[in-house]
Amino acid sequence: MLKEFLVLAITAFCLAKATESHTADVDFLHKQKRVYELFMYIDQPKLYGSEFYEVGHTYDIESNIDFYNDKMIVKEFLYRFKLGMLRRGALFSVYYKEHREELRVLFRLLYSAKDFQTFYKTACFCRLYLNQGMFITALTTSVMYRPDCKHIILPPMYEVYPHLFFDNEYIQEAHHYKMTSGFKKTGSFEHFDTYFIDKNYTSSFMKYYVDKEYSLDYFTDDAGLNNYYYYIRNLFPFWITIKDLELPKHIRGELYYYVHQQLLARYYLERLSNGLGEIEDFDFYKNFGPGYFSTLVYSNGVAVPNRDRYTDVPVYKYKYVKEIENVEMRILAAIDSGYIVDYEGKQIGLYTPEGFNYLGNLIEGNYDSCNIRFYGAIDALYRDIFGFNYDCKHKHCVVPSALQTFSASLRDPAFYRLYKRIIGYFLRYKCHLPAYTASELEFSGVKIHDVKVDKLYTYMEPFDYFINNAVTVDSYKDGMTFNIKAKKFRLNYKPFTFNFNVMSDKVTKGMIRIFLGPSYDDYYFKEENYMYYSFYNFVELDNFVVDLKPGTNIIERHSTHSVFTAKDFPGGDYFYKKLLKAIEGNEPFTYTDKVYGFPDNLYLPRGKVGGMPFKLYVYISPVDESKFSYIDLPIFGKYFYDGKPFGFPLDRPMLPYMTELGNMFMKDIYIYYSKDYVEGGHYYPKDYPKDYHKDYVYGESVKKSDIKEKPYYFMDYDKKTIF
Repeated sequence: MLKEFLVLAITAFCLAKATESHTADVDFLHKQKRVYELFMYIDQPKLYGSEFYEVGHTYDIESNIDFYNDKMIVKEFLYRFKLGMLRRGALFSVYYKEHREELRVLFRLLYSAKDFQTFYKTACFCRLYLNQGMFITALTTSVMYRPDCKHIILPPMYEVYPHLFFDNEYIQEAHHYKMTSGFKKTGSFEHFDTYFIDKNYTSSFMKYYVDKEYSLDYFTDDAGLNNYYYYIRNLFPFWITIKDLELPKHIRGELYYYVHQQLLARYYLERLSNGLGEIEDFDFYKNFGPGYFSTLVYSNGVAVPNRDRYTDVPVYKYKYVKEIENVEMRILAAIDSGYIVDYEGKQIGLYTPEGFNYLGNLIEGNYDSCNIRFYGAIDALYRDIFGFNYDCKHKHCVVPSALQTFSASLRDPAFYRLYKRIIGYFLRYKCHLPAYTASELEFSGVKIHDVKVDKLYTYMEPFDYFINNAVTVDSYKDGMTFNIKAKKFRLNYKPFTFNFNVMSDKVTKGMIRIFLGPSYDDYYFKEENYMYYSFYNFVELDNFVVDLKPGTNIIERHSTHSVFTAKDFPGGDYFYKKLLKAIEGNEPFTYTDKVYGFPDNLYLPRGKVGGMPFKLYVYISPVDESKFSYIDLPIFGKYFYDGKPFGFPLDRPMLPYMTELGNMFMKDIYIYYSKDYVEGGHYYPKDYPKDYHKDYVYGESVKKSDIKEKPYYFMDYDKKTIF
């Protein structure tokens, strides 16, 4: 009889799709090498000794027109090329119409190539003779979409364009060393010089004394985060339609909302960690509060435009203000009326299963919008206004603002103000929807009994970035003789484990979703109304599917296994060396479906030294296998899709009593921030001198054999636990 009351504790199997690992064959290795080399020293068109130079300067597109599926696009490209496309060295932005039209033609040319050889030869030609910014954008997008380029790994943009990720101090130091010291001409990746650049980043140009916003630059300037944003925006580029591409079309507009809502919520948690409070709104006819004091310089030497604090919208932007007011009025009218109007004047309902996706396409102003002529591109208009850069009538003289450059957008505080306004349109739509009922949210027979989390710690760590592209070289062989690495501090956290205690009265599958949001404050007045007013401030940390058995199910989920995050790219020097060894047959080369994602080091917000409370929300829902599928996204891997909206169930205001359902669980957790940091198993106080690492000689060249690779991990120091 006693056995009937005993509940067997078991560990449930997490069905979250493991990142699939593949071993490259010879064909893939050569494709990977050729594509990867196209990104090397991108500001140098004629890199003598490189394969792409030898191929590109002899290839004739016109005489090979039969090797393209779309001959008309080849003819259009040749016409534009002979007429004069955006020159090399000019600054490029997808937010300028002339640039965008040329980009679309170039992308379609690359995508139209019938086979990989034709694609590669075309890319080599364009690498030599077209604008580098436009070429890189078209190349990354075409590699993502072409079936014969599936799984090819693209380098992080902070290695391709270090100028847009690192302060000019780093770039100048790299140039100085390359010009004054030189490197040994070994031409081999086995023996080379490595130069490390370590700058006092936190005091750069006294930014912190100018604007408190810059206390957040460890987050907004994080190279991994800005690289993530670049690639996620190029996954569904607004400047093309995806109707003819092998991508899930039903999520395009919804993904645009979800990515920016999550970024905004994540930024808000960092604001709270630094005592900055709510993100303020703005008025076009009053001073715009936050300034942007850029320390970035484009690769052609032109500085990224700045914006002073509390500045009026410039006179030359007034025409865009008038236009955006008209567009905003039409969008709000569509949301409130419940329908939008297409090009033919036909009404399309918004409050349908497809309606939210239509709204997302409309607000982004992408080429799948139902009527871009009437609803415009409000996203682009906001960026144009608050970039404060001068309008230019000539395509060769454009100077894009940080907001008009995906690699630098997140660095400008205006980004978060304008997206608060944009997300507000979506929230207006969400608030018109009925709140979820208990029958829509409950999971009969399943209850979350408890959730335990390890103690949470964050800290700053030094990280090395490979930035060889910041300098020029004499030849491809010369470029193989050295490494330049920039050391920057970034936020990281101590990995931890979630432990879920889930009771079930049957054999079933469930999907667990984990969210993190701000704790209660006076703004929400009553605790029971918290999830109704603050649902959009929660960040989704993870979701995964589990098998449940009758009784108690003990489920473990490690923070590093999140479906949304990705590990650091190993570094171009290491990656290319491994690739060459595999081609030589010395070792296997493995790759995965997932290359990029939200940076793992930013999994948790910073918190505070004495601990800061956050709200952990966990929800488990039944899995309807008839609606269950995988979404396969290029370079971002495979994701579960159960037919629910992204962010479910916190995609709508939640009625107060719903949090009492048994399949939901909420608790306060604390995040502790340490001003000290850990590197290579050694403890260093915050005021330790910058030449702390005995194996890294800053300001001097060191041999590869002298560098001991050490993992970052936690340890005891003088018999006292650091964390």
